[in-house]
Amino acid sequence: MDDLCRNLLHKAACGHLVQGLVHNMSGPLQILSMQMELMKASFARMMKDLDEECRQIIEQQLAKLSQIDDQVERLRKILNTINEVTEESATTLDVNQLLEELVTLWEGDLRFKHQVKKELRLAPEPLMFFAPPGQIKQGLCALFWWLVPDLVENNGELTITTEKTESGPKASFYLNKDLPPENQFFTLGRELLSPFVETSTAENNLDLFFRGIQRSK
Repeated sequence: MDDLCRNLLHKAACGHLVQGLVHNMSGPLQILSMQMELMKASFARMMKDLDEECRQIIEQQLAKLSQIDDQVERLRKILNTINEVTEESATTLDVNQLLEELVTLWEGDLRFKHQVKKELRLAPEPLMFFAPPGQIKQGLCALFWWLVPDLVENNGELTITTEKTESGPKASFYLNKDLPPENQFFTLGRELLSPFVETSTAENNLDLFFRGIQRSK
């Protein structure tokens, strides 16, 4: 228990520092994004008075600028995911978006990114439910902490699916091997999610049934 407390305190301290880093990075990224939009508009105006060869050159530069803009937007989404981990006010959430953002966030662990084969088979429509984003993301992160080390160690495969059911959104995590033994992270994740999400495990898959809470009138 002492080791668990020390481990959780260490992660809490790191999380506090990361929150400050997120705050300090968000402003510059916003400015960078705005400047790129201004550059695109300037290039578009310039192209009207240029010959075909020059227009092709500018179009190539615009394509590169769009690639940079896409990466900036990806980074902003990652930072937003981190920032929402402490958000306590309930709001409408999309299960598909939650899982996409969390997989992207966890790919910051290069072993998970390169050693674990991942596939997302998400429902074509948004799967909405109402809950506090902070507690949901904390619970999902705890479940990832339970699954990821074993997947990395065994070069495992992870398939995540979502679907709409009569009782609400459902997400399933399928492994190409048996689930790891339940540990403190599984217990923590299940308890954090329990007011809003029902968890169920089988030999090689974890099912999450998102119930959310009723909106206050």
